[in-house]
Amino acid sequence: MASKIFLWGIFFSASSVILSIRDIWNHIPCNEEYHPPNCDFRELNLVTLDDYDRCGPAMLPLNARNYFLGAAGRRITYMKNKNEFDKIEVVPRMLRDVSKNTLETSTLGIQLDFPIGLSPVALHKLADPRGELATVEGISPFRTIMILSSMATTLIEDVGQAAQHTNITLWMQTYIFDNRTWTLELVRRAERAGFKGVVVTADAPVDGTITCDGRQSIGESDGELIVNLDITQHKLSPSATFKDIAWLRSFTKLPIIVKGILSGDDATRAIMAGASAILVSNHGGRQMDGDPATINALPGVVDAVNRMFPRRDVFLDGGIRRGTDVYKALARGRRWFSWEDPSSGDSLLMGQLV
Repeated sequence: MASKIFLWGIFFSASSVILSIRDIWNHIPCNEEYHPPNCDFRELNLVTLDDYDRCGPAMLPLNARNYFLGAAGRRITYMKNKNEFDKIEVVPRMLRDVSKNTLETSTLGIQLDFPIGLSPVALHKLADPRGELATVEGISPFRTIMILSSMATTLIEDVGQAAQHTNITLWMQTYIFDNRTWTLELVRRAERAGFKGVVVTADAPVDGTITCDGRQSIGESDGELIVNLDITQHKLSPSATFKDIAWLRSFTKLPIIVKGILSGDDATRAIMAGASAILVSNHGGRQMDGDPATINALPGVVDAVNRMFPRRDVFLDGGIRRGTDVYKALARGRRWFSWEDPSSGDSLLMGQLV
């Protein structure tokens, strides 16, 4: 049985290197209020996430807009995540019987309505006063997976309770903190709250700097919205290694998904250390500019996993905007499996509009 791929896309990033109606936010000064034309959500015919990319940021305060739209360096990786999907062409096969089909799939023993889930995003309350509870409400009709950010603005326990009688499966995202006890504490709380997986972010040994001073634009009062960590005390560990995956594996029976992997070698080492699955991700282009687009990194990771661990699943986030992007990622993973990632406020808004 081959590995699967599951897609996590970035909902709230710009779409094209050239100036167009889709990428206008790449060209708006950080301190300038801007309202794109024809952005009445009551009248828009919303077909793809491009509409949210174009209109959603204008609905946010400047500090929130700059935080969610922030990217590393010259924003090259941030934009490549989406642009590389556009370079992939689909050659359809004709006269095949397509009368019976389904989007249903499964991963790690979880039955799902489709191969799409929600990657972790911090500070939901910058986009909606109900924060992560609004996200839970928006996706509650579907059998899918939501990864809760350790930088969430709602208590782990409250999110667990909100999802309790829905079709949602919750996974908890964490970092390897310099005090390992803090990592373990988050995992223990998630276990007690009914979460079914742990996602360890591997590509952030230090805080990255993003455009428009996006992280610095979040003031002290906004930082206080983060309720599961004390961000003045909880610091990322620059000394984290694959040994920390093995260490965490010894303390929890939950599946561990390692997020931020871009090479086959790292995927192999993560699984040998105890990972149950791999999430191919470059942090939405927010950590290091110059990383490969995730859709380009995907085949090498899948090939490496399949050579040694053919039953392990591979997930992907970054750049997904439409159903054909999901298909392209599935095709690049051959038989495998794909997911989506709300990386900021318009995905939350989408939950309210659907």
